Amino acid sequence: MNSEHLEAFISGELDDTGREQVEHALRNDSALRASFIQQCQMDATLETLLGAKSASVEEKNTFNLSVMEAIRTDGLGNVRDFKKSVLTEIVEEREGITPFRWPDLIKTGLISAVASIGLMLLLQTIIFREGDKKSLKASSAENFSARLEHSKGLIWDNSSQDRIRDDGWLANGLLKVAEGEASITLNSGASILVEGPAQLSIESGNRVFLKSGRLTANVPPPASGFTVNTPRLNAVDIGTRFGVSVEPNGDSEIHVIQGEVEASRSSGLSSVVSILEGMAVRADERTRSELQPIDYDGDRFSQSIGVADIIQPSLRFDFDGSGGALVEDSGAADNYDANLVGDGELGRSPHRATGHSGGGLIFQKGEALEIDLARDFRLDAPHSVAFWVKLPPKLGSSKQNQILQYGRDGLSWNVSSNLESSRGQRGALRVEFGDAYLVGSTEIADGNWHHVAYRHIGGETPDLASNLHLFIDGKLEPISDFQSGAVSAGSARLLRLGSYDENGLQGWIDNLVIFQEAVSTTQLQELAFLLSN
Repeated sequence: MNSEHLEAFISGELDDTGREQVEHALRNDSALRASFIQQCQMDATLETLLGAKSASVEEKNTFNLSVMEAIRTDGLGNVRDFKKSVLTEIVEEREGITPFRWPDLIKTGLISAVASIGLMLLLQTIIFREGDKKSLKASSAENFSARLEHSKGLIWDNSSQDRIRDDGWLANGLLKVAEGEASITLNSGASILVEGPAQLSIESGNRVFLKSGRLTANVPPPASGFTVNTPRLNAVDIGTRFGVSVEPNGDSEIHVIQGEVEASRSSGLSSVVSILEGMAVRADERTRSELQPIDYDGDRFSQSIGVADIIQPSLRFDFDGSGGALVEDSGAADNYDANLVGDGELGRSPHRATGHSGGGLIFQKGEALEIDLARDFRLDAPHSVAFWVKLPPKLGSSKQNQILQYGRDGLSWNVSSNLESSRGQRGALRVEFGDAYLVGSTEIADGNWHHVAYRHIGGETPDLASNLHLFIDGKLEPISDFQSGAVSAGSARLLRLGSYDENGLQGWIDNLVIFQEAVSTTQLQELAFLLSN
């Protein structure tokens, strides 16, 4: 499909048949979606730049050509660099056009400011349109991107109360700290210590917007790329620890305590500079000047309050037994040892094999291992599941590769590798409950060992799409497809590895743990990296 079709689709010039053809192509072609996004961004930006003026058709055509020439000269390259270095400069150099400032509600740069809401809603509608079953209320199927871990003298502003759950989970959006300190961990594993008074917006599992106040960020390797935006600058972490302060008028500072940070102005002269450990910069309202070096004062940023809680898993199977039928449980709950049944039972049980570390289990289709659980293992309650798995590629197969079932037949959490190419990334992690599901973006059916984890945070009316987080190899998973739906109450009663039918696991599994809590990202990452080498 060529760019003329996309342009006609964006401008509304296609008939119903043409629109359906383009939407079908967008659903099934990630490269076309990327081209669609770029074209929408360009069209929306040009419309914004020219919309405020009563420009003639000739003026618009001339300006459009100048924009395209600038793009050809600079090259698209990285979208972030493109939106800062090309379009921002065009805005400022064009006579009579006021330079863009950081919007309070969008905070993602020039293109996002003019295009992100309409573009994302449009693209989301196209990609996820599937009758009335799809919920389009969350663009990333992640409404709770952070959790309050510790606090000291903390008082929230009344306007923030509806975003804070009793268990500490924080809904995305603006939070106001009236007094005290709040230690917050994002789903990526990055942690921030916010000092009040402050206004902070949780944007995603690896990005925040600090409108005013002060924070210290501590970023482990899996969360590299963690971003703090302010009204004056953008800070992207490629090291470990830094402090950011924002004055009431928006003027901002970055102090790098350890590692390295890439910084740039949020508007105006937007070249990226590297700030090393022991260095600091400041950005004020002047948009045409470089970031100003200032004296380092990292000691004024608080770095820790409280100690992270370590939760013991209720079930733990390392599968390291030297032989025999007994599979031993070393978790904190009652003893849940299980038995491997021999070939006398029609070969329906897995066999011992070399695992990711030490011993493991190998499954063929139709083989399963079942463990009866006590009634206190609740389906709708917060819980976390993590394990190592190795799956061979499933070329041409349309069957699900059922890895794990937590619950009874017909009422359970089901974990598999996604083989429905029309619904999210093929071969990626798929977690479902009933008709609701989430599909990740990382290929796990590739013949390699991967650490897989999911975390359900529960809630009064738990929705799978917004209350479930997926992790692959210690990193928070982008979501390629999702279906919202309620999680039913009731006891799980059963844990089943593999399946007795043709959809069952064909591969290896090792080091399985189940927590009866939504454990921290840090603890999930420790499970992934503790045995990764």
